[in-house]
Amino acid sequence: MKVGSRVTAMLLLAVIPVIFLYTYWNISRSRGTFINDLKREIRATARGLAPSVANDLRDREWSQIGDVFQRISADGTSAALLNPEGRLRFALPDFPAPLVPDFGDLKALRASGFDEFERTAGGRRWFVRVAPLNASGDSRDGYLLVAQDWTDITEDFKLHTAASMIAALLLVGLIVAIIHFVVRRYVSVPLAKLSGKVMHFAEDQESARTIERDEVILLSEEFRRLDEQLSRARIDLLNKHRRELELERRLQHADRLATIGTLASGLAHEIGTPMGVIRTRAEFLLKSGSGPSRNVEIIISQIDRISRIVRMLLEYARPRESRMIACDIRQVVRTALGLIEMEAVRRNVQVIDQQGPDALMVSCDPDQLQQVFVNLAVNALDAMAVCGGVLRVTAQVDHDQVHHDQAAPQVKILFEDSGSGVAVRDRAHIFDPFFTTKEPGKGTGMGLAVSQSIVRDHGGEIDFDAAPGRTQFAVTLPFAPESAGTSAIGVA
Repeated sequence: MKVGSRVTAMLLLAVIPVIFLYTYWNISRSRGTFINDLKREIRATARGLAPSVANDLRDREWSQIGDVFQRISADGTSAALLNPEGRLRFALPDFPAPLVPDFGDLKALRASGFDEFERTAGGRRWFVRVAPLNASGDSRDGYLLVAQDWTDITEDFKLHTAASMIAALLLVGLIVAIIHFVVRRYVSVPLAKLSGKVMHFAEDQESARTIERDEVILLSEEFRRLDEQLSRARIDLLNKHRRELELERRLQHADRLATIGTLASGLAHEIGTPMGVIRTRAEFLLKSGSGPSRNVEIIISQIDRISRIVRMLLEYARPRESRMIACDIRQVVRTALGLIEMEAVRRNVQVIDQQGPDALMVSCDPDQLQQVFVNLAVNALDAMAVCGGVLRVTAQVDHDQVHHDQAAPQVKILFEDSGSGVAVRDRAHIFDPFFTTKEPGKGTGMGLAVSQSIVRDHGGEIDFDAAPGRTQFAVTLPFAPESAGTSAIGVA
């Protein structure tokens, strides 16, 4: 079956039942409304006749009652008087006697005050209402029976129903024609043209084999080939992304090595001092030949100091896989400050750690954030290289700061130095890759760019505020207080 025929069939299967169900519901509702209107009319007739017929009955005006019954019979309504026992008392000669209720119905009438029922008499269908003549509802004056012949009305309604069904069928036929036209014009013909174009790309024998096939099958084969191309493109994109991640990792490592180069002179001086002490003590031991205990202790402590410095340097330089753990960000900051401690002393810079006593838990890669904080600290030292200064570091929870549409408190780490500040012309480019204000050979221009990338990967932000004689860098990270009990890095 062609795709156009399928679409047409599915649309018709959806539309035709709706049309016929609506037609049936509309006919049923119209019939119910019509019958209710008819019943209300008969009830109104009965209520209107009862007082006048009761008066005529008391005056024995039988001819007057007959005239009234004759007038309403022109509308297909018949009436009769029943005595208190429910037997026929007065009616026109053509009144259908089977309409009079039996004794059991009369009991129900006395219980409810009136009675309504449908009954067939003389091959015709009637709606009957029986009610007491007395306005008080008792039966001492007898009952008034009013009956409406709705046989003709029912036949008319059947004709109306048939006309509605014919109209529904005509509507269905019109819809079929419209759907067929629309599907053919906007589905079948375009698909046939597209299928023909697809077949032109195939080999001759393949064209001969598929010329009569369903358009959807042809398109599905083309989509399958397209899916294969997209899959290959996706694999290429993933490989490109992996290469970019590897390049970023190498850039981060290169930035670490550049920082180590900056710290190398200070570390060399720091290692040289204990080495001189070791040499002096060793020479003394060699000459004195006695009392070695104190000198050996000094030698061991200086060797431990050298080992600690070298270990910190190697730990910082060693490349690692990214790992997200819960940790106290204060300890990460303190480890970073420990790495630049000797360089700060060499440059006559006072480092003030003003972090609070409470743990500040974040979910992070501590090695990557340590690299960020070392970069910020080294930049601060470079800014104060001429005459020394003060580097002030604080960390606190900022409940008013919200990032990335997350209404949660943030941890803010501030690095504030008393250096030369940042020139206005340089502020817009400070986070650009390879941008540096340092002398040639003293900076790669990647430190702040790499730091910004790392912080944003952690769901945070890095920003700065500069003025003459002051620069402040702020690192903001999502606070994770629920991780305080599972810290992977303790509080120093």
